Amino acid sequence: MSDEKSIEHPARSAGDADAAVAGTARTMREHAPDSARSGPSIPPLFEKFKSEHITQFLNQSIESDVARHETSRGDRWFRLAYVISGIGVFAFLTALLLPDRSDLYIRILQGMGVFGSGLAAGYGIRAYQGMRSACRRRSDDL
Repeated sequence: MSDEKSIEHPARSAGDADAAVAGTARTMREHAPDSARSGPSIPPLFEKFKSEHITQFLNQSIESDVARHETSRGDRWFRLAYVISGIGVFAFLTALLLPDRSDLYIRILQGMGVFGSGLAAGYGIRAYQGMRSACRRRSDDL
């Protein structure tokens, strides 16, 4: 026998299953190196964080959220301006061309319909591909 302390199997010393599990866990904790132990480990950098750092981070996050909101609000106004100008062009063409040249007006409407359906199909395909890649990323994460 060596000088090392022999590890007694807990199931042999205690007939109870709970005592066996507790004894095994205790034995593993005593003889396992620190790197092999499970449980949450706190990175050393997190120990240096102070309340001022957290406050600064939260303030920067709030400023970023406000800037993002302002940008999205401006984008909405530009989209509204584009829609209104499109409706204005359509109304102008209707008033100008419908009374005298209805054949040209019909061809312009057909061209706008083809352009609009192509645009909608492009947006739909892009949304479908984005949704499909997001599902693929999610399944890869699992």
